[in-house]
Amino acid sequence: MKWKTSSTILVYKKGDRGMLENWRPLTLGDTVSKLFAAILVNRLTDWAVTNCRLSPAQKGFLRDEGCFEHNFVLQEALTDARRSRRQAVVAWLDLSDAFGSIPHATIRRALAGAAVPKDLINI
Repeated sequence: MKWKTSSTILVYKKGDRGMLENWRPLTLGDTVSKLFAAILVNRLTDWAVTNCRLSPAQKGFLRDEGCFEHNFVLQEALTDARRSRRQAVVAWLDLSDAFGSIPHATIRRALAGAAVPKDLINI
């Protein structure tokens, strides 16, 4: 099917052109498939929110959420530490390509374990 295929090109970001991590993959796909994927994401997200399948700490990639709350709490903690002349330690964790490194079978098992309807998983 045409809507299941796409072309990927690499767009240079910065640094050594010989290092793969300095290039960003850009996938060029069919417009209908993009529309279908957007609808699917919205429905799956709505299902997960309605059925309380997301942690309250999950803020990224949600409508009306985002990471603003987390950023605000961090900023306030740093401001409070500065005001009270206390030391603050901050750790930043960046999981590089976290989603892309998980096997699809593992994702399917996790979705099934979360009671996601089978017809959604099979898409």
